[in-house]
Amino acid sequence: MKLSLFLGLVFGCVFSFASQAAGTKKFSENDAVKPKATDLEVSLVANKRTYKPKDRIKLEVRLTNNNAVKDVFVYGTLEFGYRGSFMLYRRDAKGKEVPTRMIDEALEMRPKPDDIAAFVKLLPFHFLGTSYRSSIYLLHLEKPGRYYMWVEYHCPIPNADVALSPFWGSENGVVKSNVVSIEVRP
Repeated sequence: MKLSLFLGLVFGCVFSFASQAAGTKKFSENDAVKPKATDLEVSLVANKRTYKPKDRIKLEVRLTNNNAVKDVFVYGTLEFGYRGSFMLYRRDAKGKEVPTRMIDEALEMRPKPDDIAAFVKLLPFHFLGTSYRSSIYLLHLEKPGRYYMWVEYHCPIPNADVALSPFWGSENGVVKSNVVSIEVRP
């Protein structure tokens, strides 16, 4: 009885080890360096849920490294606009795009490739953030009703223009934030 229990235990350990060894994957150097879409997360928070047409609005935006073991470099200047890192999108309750009264555009010039001070190293689960301040009127949200907002992060600099690695460049695509719902009341 003890012998069969011992043999069963040995057989189980050998079988478990063999199945783990067969399932191991060799990672190339490129796999370890190239950031993936799930490595970054963008979150958006509004300072209130209900506004009046003359109110001001403050949005907090965070760019977080979600990778548990790898650092990632990001462009440190977080501005809004096509030349910046964030784009703000607004929709009404019917899903129709809300045009703005003011177009956001980043004013910061692109850094030189050797200017490492322009980039931030995000450690695992660390974030870099900024705030966006405007008015309900300038965002064209003064009509009473429910509105939905989100931001998208896109790096305005390609990987080839940065001497740091791993860098989240324009080739890595766009990361969409959560959707925030606000209500405007008269």
